[in-house]
Amino acid sequence: MTYKTVSALAAALLLAAAGASATKPAEPKMMDAKTVHYMPYTKAAYDAASGMKRVLFFHATWCPNCRAADADILKKLDEIPADVVIFKTDYDKEVALKKQYGITAQHTFVLVDEGGKALKKWAGGKLSTIISKTQN
Repeated sequence: MTYKTVSALAAALLLAAAGASATKPAEPKMMDAKTVHYMPYTKAAYDAASGMKRVLFFHATWCPNCRAADADILKKLDEIPADVVIFKTDYDKEVALKKQYGITAQHTFVLVDEGGKALKKWAGGKLSTIISKTQN
């Protein structure tokens, strides 16, 4: 056998072995805005949450107050009211949304209506603040 033949055979055996032992990865579950109440902002998820109380949380990874609010929300997910969806919105990347809502600082929250108009905007707080702002 030539070197080329041996190499081709070895490659074929490796591919066959890899294919036999590989399992199909699980399909990722879509985040359904009707059942998941805290998720990263995407236009599709935001639109899917139409009819619910939508809160944009302008979050920055480098912001200690944002990290504290995020941790608080994650710790208390079961306390988020059924009619509320909080969108963790990247303060550094969502430039158009910041402009649309006049956001000048991270750790800012915006409650929006069906049409996307800001109903309430506030700086700071944790889940208890979000709940009080969305339930009144």
